[in-house]
Amino acid sequence: MEDGSFIRIKNVTLGYSFPTDWLRVAKLSKFRIYASANNLFTQTNYRGYDPEVNAFGQSNLLQGIDYGGYPLSRTIIGGIQVGF
Repeated sequence: MEDGSFIRIKNVTLGYSFPTDWLRVAKLSKFRIYASANNLFTQTNYRGYDPEVNAFGQSNLLQGIDYGGYPLSRTIIGGIQVGF
């Protein structure tokens, strides 16, 4: 037995749409930049990979049993949206 309490930042998305006054000079109707991150941060004293354990990371029948499932991957995506 061990303490499985944790704090997690699972999904974060930040974006900025430029004002239309600025876009008229470049003859654009829309210009937006954004970044999105998944599984950004987890704070825990749990010694395994993931405090939200399932057996092998897949089975709903064996919840709470950690047989060394894979850790969650961190994904960071950025992009630009342009409208003419």
